[in-house]
Formats: sequence, structure tokens, C-alpha cells
Amino acid sequence: MDEEPIKKRLHRYYDLIAGGVCVIRQTAEEQILFVNEEMLRIYQCATEDEFFQLTKGRFAGLMEAEDYVPLEARTNSRHGDLDEGYSFLTFRCYTKTGSYRHLEGTFHKVNSPELGKVWMMNLVNKERNLAVSNLDPVTGLLNMHAFYQRVQQKVDALRKTVEPGTLEVRYCPVYLNLTNFKVYNEMHGIYEGDRMLRKIGQLLKGAFPASYITRLSGDNFALFVPRDNLEAKLKEVCQAVNNEVRMPNIAMKAGIGSIETAVSVHRRPITTYFDQAKLASDSIKKDATRSIAFYNESMRQSIADRIFILDNLDRAIREGHIKVYYQPVMRAMTGKLCGCEALARWIDPQKGLLPPDSFIPVLEESRLISRLDCYVIEEVAKLLRYQIDNHFPMIPVSVNLSRYDFLLMDPLAFVERIVEQYHIPRYYLRIEVTESALVKNRHLLIEKLHQFHQSGYQVWLDDFGSAYSSLNVLQNYEFDELKIDQGLLRYFNEDSRKIIRSIVLMAKEMGIHVLAEGAETKEHIDFLRAIGCEKIQGYYYSCPMPYELLREQFQEAGWQVETLPEEQALDAAGLVNLITDAPVAIFQYREDRAVILSENEAYQNALTTTGTSSLQEFNVNM
Repeated sequence: MDEEPIKKRLHRYYDLIAGGVCVIRQTAEEQILFVNEEMLRIYQCATEDEFFQLTKGRFAGLMEAEDYVPLEARTNSRHGDLDEGYSFLTFRCYTKTGSYRHLEGTFHKVNSPELGKVWMMNLVNKERNLAVSNLDPVTGLLNMHAFYQRVQQKVDALRKTVEPGTLEVRYCPVYLNLTNFKVYNEMHGIYEGDRMLRKIGQLLKGAFPASYITRLSGDNFALFVPRDNLEAKLKEVCQAVNNEVRMPNIAMKAGIGSIETAVSVHRRPITTYFDQAKLASDSIKKDATRSIAFYNESMRQSIADRIFILDNLDRAIREGHIKVYYQPVMRAMTGKLCGCEALARWIDPQKGLLPPDSFIPVLEESRLISRLDCYVIEEVAKLLRYQIDNHFPMIPVSVNLSRYDFLLMDPLAFVERIVEQYHIPRYYLRIEVTESALVKNRHLLIEKLHQFHQSGYQVWLDDFGSAYSSLNVLQNYEFDELKIDQGLLRYFNEDSRKIIRSIVLMAKEMGIHVLAEGAETKEHIDFLRAIGCEKIQGYYYSCPMPYELLREQFQEAGWQVETLPEEQALDAAGLVNLITDAPVAIFQYREDRAVILSENEAYQNALTTTGTSSLQEFNVNM
């Protein structure tokens, strides 16, 4: 079907409409089929190509990842239906030029003879709509534009009346964020959510009656307030808001901007200092013990680091500054090398090694992580091809996929293309997904991971036992292997032993294989072997390193590489439960020789009753 005439007709009509128009296909991918000129203006894109590059052509790409809910799910949730067939939506986004915006609008289903079943969506820039008034219609506070204008006027007036260096102790910019307020809207409806925002506005005006206050967007507020007794007042306000909301996973967090520079003689845009306050607020988002944080210079450095990462990602990939390292995985029963995990390492010529926890979160938040993940997957494919071409033992490699990969691209299509391009067996490429990704994007990922399974890939659950743990994950998804989070071995005590033992036992009952990460001592290894954990990964064996160095290391150490038939046999044996009072052992038979690969304590006790003093003696006798 020739789509160009259709697009011309759509543009002829919808380019005259006030507001951004978006047509989206009614499928799980939610592909964007058409946008009008106003939609391009909203996202500050000069062309449709720029728009589709920015959003990846998907509905999910229109917004901040944490605001994403599939359109079908939005029609079934309490987002505030406006009329029969129409639903309301609101979300936050970044434009092509980096501006942060809050959009709102309506959407409904249409069955088009030419396009099929689609969603029709109409969006407006909320801040632009409200700019004509000085007040925010939801809370009655100053709107963002009037707030910044009056703060600037106040600062200019104060500068004329005081000596340089004395103003900074009198006034502070403050940023307030109500974390997870989206959950409140979903549970109570958007109109009840607006009522709560009005109540918060009243609390702020009561605590700071003579100060400038605004609702920036959504659940974010800003204040320009006197310094005197500020911390105590903010703590009271945060507690009062939390008491009103009465939901433990929703909390008010306050960030206080840099007192030393907030109103100094150095002229910067006034918004800069509220950005600093926002950084301080964001720094305690996940800290349940704190409600207030001050901006400091380390946060400024984090901004510089973030800018460096975003500006240099493509160059680092192109020039080989980002390398793929491999950490070995060992079979507990045999001590053989049975796989590797691929891990990205960024080594900049000037800055040196950038820790993964410094650049990966930035790439995820900026929705650029798929560029890194795609690069790693292709490098792994090249390695597997290299092993085949040089007749080296094949070592399976696991690669990590971020939840954003599933939102912004089709990871299966990419992996399949790479597999075909390098002619590698799917069996040797394992897919790892973190538990946090599944909790936040369950509807999307169930189908996507099922497709990976159907295509012949093993799918592993990473970080099991972390703070996000939910047994519903195991009920709703199909996994080949669980990777026990390394934090359980980092704080190795009787409680962590019980938790790890329970995970291993549960996994065996469900027919799922188990790998433990973070093993660093012989005590760790002995414990994991004793409870029947099948695979072990950690610094006890090796840190992550380039493949060639790893190959030299396992040759020098005399490690043997597990063969495919061995893997299949040991995977089956690995599901045997050793956590029992009955004596159980797993034997390996080779021609005229037999040895015990693994045994439990009850079996060891049984051996002593036969007059056998040790397992080594028993194996010799066998």
C-alpha cells in the first residue's frame, strides 16, 4: 500500500489542528505511524526523521521511562476517562534540544480503512498553555514562568541593597519532589491526585507565607525562601505531606540549593540554582531515612561526568575506548569453565577507567543504554565467531539487556540479525535480564522474553535476591537460570546462608538452574558446593578481563572447558536436591572409573560408617 498519499491527506487536515496529533498502531510495539507539524514543534524537532530518531518511532519513546504505561493498560486503569471512548493521559518528556516538558491530552481507538486499528492521540504542552496566566490552575500557586520571573526580580532588588557576600545566607532555592506520586494517581484517579496537589500547595503556603512558591510540573514544587530555620520548617512540611498521602512508598523529598552561589554576583540563569536543588533532592530519592539534602560540589561534578558520558558515548564506542571484558563462570561439581558474562568497561585516554556504576545509570536514565548493549552483543558475537574459526573450545557467553532496551527497540530482532550476520549458534548466547526490569515492565516483557525462548535462547534472571525481589517474577516468567545477587555473599552470615539455601532449594523444585555471583573466598565456594549451587562466578576465580588475557589465565591455571555433552548431563544432575537429611550423592562414570562429583552431609556421614575415612579414599576405591 502506498502510504504517501495517506500521509499527505493526514497532514492537510491535522496540521490545522491546535495541538500535537499522533497516530499509533494498536499493537504491543505501539509503533508511531504519523505526527503533525505541531507535534514536531512540541518536541523541538525540525523534521520527521529527527522526531522518529528521538522517539525510536514508539509510543514509549515519547516520554520518561518511568511514566510509560501501555495505551491499552491506560484505558483499563483509573486515569480519568473524559468521555465514552476517550481517555486522559499526562507524562513528562525531553525534547530534541534537551528541554524538559509536561504534556497532557486525550487518546481513543479508531479503526481506519487505510491504517487499520490505531490510537488517535492529541497532546499539548501543559506549561505553554498555562503561560498566559500567572497561576497554576491545579494548585493556585504561581506558575513556573511567573515564579522564575519574580525570583529574578527579587534577587536583582536584593543585590542593590546588600554588600556582596552577605545575601547568600538569607535566601535559598528549594526543590521538592513527591516520589512515586504516579502510584497515587493510579490508585485514586487523576482528579483525586490533583486534589492532593492542591492540599500540598496549601501546606507550603502555610509554612512559608511570604515566600515565592510554584508547582513546576506534575508532583514537583519549588520555593525561594529565607534561610532562617529552613531545615526545621522543611522537615515539618515533608512530614505533613507524608501524613496527608498516607502511602509508605510515596514521600516528599526536599533539596536545598547551594547557599554560597545561589544569589552571588556571578550572573547565571536563575533556573540553574533550582537545578542544583533538584540534584540534591534526587540524591535522596531512594533513601527512606532522609527527607532533606543540601547541594554540594560533588553533585556539580556528577553533572560534569554525566555530560562527558553523554557527549562521548558514540566516540568511545567508535574508537574502542569501551571494551568488553569477560568474567568466567565455573561449574561447582567439576571445577570446569562453563561460561562467561560479558561486561562493558570504559577506559578513556584522559580520564582512565570509568566505573560501570558511573556510566550505566546515566545511559539508562538518558535512554541511550541500547547503544551500549547492542555494541556489547555484537562484540560477543565476534568472539564466538573467533572461537569457531580458530577451533577453540566454545564458551557460552551471557549478555545483559536493560529494561529500556525493550521499551526503545526490538532486542530480539537485533540479536537475531547479529546471529545471522556472524553465523553463530544461538545456544552459546544467553540473555540476562535484571529482576528490577521485570517488576516495572511486566506486561511488555512477558511476551518479549517468551519470544526469546521460542527462538532458542536461554533466558536468565539476574540479581535475584536483590531489593526488588518478588516471587511473582518466577510465577509469571519462564527462566532457565537464576543468578543469586552478590549482595547475599558480600554480607556472609547465618541469615544470608539461610536465604541462599532457600533460593537454591526453591529453584530446584521449579526446575530452574542456579548461579551464585560474588564468590570471593574458599568459604563461599565450599558452602555453595555443599548446598548444590550449580555454577559460581566471582573474584575467587577471576576478575573480568579481556578474552585473550582470560584465555591465558585458564590455560596457566589448567582449567578445562566444559563440553556441550558435559553441560547437558551436568545441567540435569544439577537439579538433584542435596538439601535433605537423606544421603544423596552424584556420581560420574567414565569407562572403568567412577567418582563422586557432589554429595551432601548425610552421605559423608554414611561413608564413615563403612570405614571410609575420606571422599578421596572412596573415589580411589571406586
